[in-house]
Amino acid sequence: MDSTLASVYHGNCHCGRYRFELSAPQPLETIACTCSLCEKKGYLWLDLSASSIKVVRDDGSLTEYQSSALKDEFCNHCGTGVLGEHTLGPLLGRLLVNLRAVQGLNPFHLEKSAKVVKLEDKRTTDLPPPTPSDSLAHHVGSCHCGKVQAELLVPIKDQVVKEDNCSLCTRNACIGVYPNKDQVRIHGREHTFEYKYGKKFSGTTHCKTCGVTVFSNVYGPPLSVLEAAPPERKERVMAAYWRNMMLQPLNVRALDGVGRDTLHIERSDEGTEGYVLDP
Repeated sequence: MDSTLASVYHGNCHCGRYRFELSAPQPLETIACTCSLCEKKGYLWLDLSASSIKVVRDDGSLTEYQSSALKDEFCNHCGTGVLGEHTLGPLLGRLLVNLRAVQGLNPFHLEKSAKVVKLEDKRTTDLPPPTPSDSLAHHVGSCHCGKVQAELLVPIKDQVVKEDNCSLCTRNACIGVYPNKDQVRIHGREHTFEYKYGKKFSGTTHCKTCGVTVFSNVYGPPLSVLEAAPPERKERVMAAYWRNMMLQPLNVRALDGVGRDTLHIERSDEGTEGYVLDP
């Protein structure tokens, strides 16, 4: 790599337990792989064969998960995927870093210039058919290893679908759909860990084994805060609170057979302002 043409970036999982410096030539050559794990995690890779990476902090938080196509390393505290190495296909044997974990990069822009690498791999687990009580499910999905599953009982085309590039969603690549709790059935909650950030009004869950996000939890602000709202706004604020508390967000990427190109996704391009990495 010609260092005179390289730029130095700083990267980290969201919680900061794993941090690195990346020296990479310009422009960044972003890769989007279509294997099942990369699709569920929304990875945007940089091939490190022409770049260099230096680990500056490693608290031992990375968990390794092996699919049939990818050896994946993600933080077992915040869920951020950091490193990968494909075991088959055009990227065989190449060490990759997830550009979503690099500070100052907008994934919306990276996606537009990404080189798509086609790779069809075999899932190691299959979803069981819905039970009779769940026969009305319109969409079924899971994490990659299959331990965490969700059924959406309403058509996704009738739901609001959103994506933003805040510091957490940038790293998780989550695309959210927001049905009510009675419109969703989730199986395998016990196989997840939860990460809360900031005011902790919500929590993002990840499968302990493969790291994929299937659903999130909504907690909302404490009622004591809402009850302090001015009288003229209190009724409206409380109504919005209870509507929010009825939601069971799902990650669209975890739903099998849902073509994202067929959905109207409301994108909010506000960036990572306010995100501060602890020392």
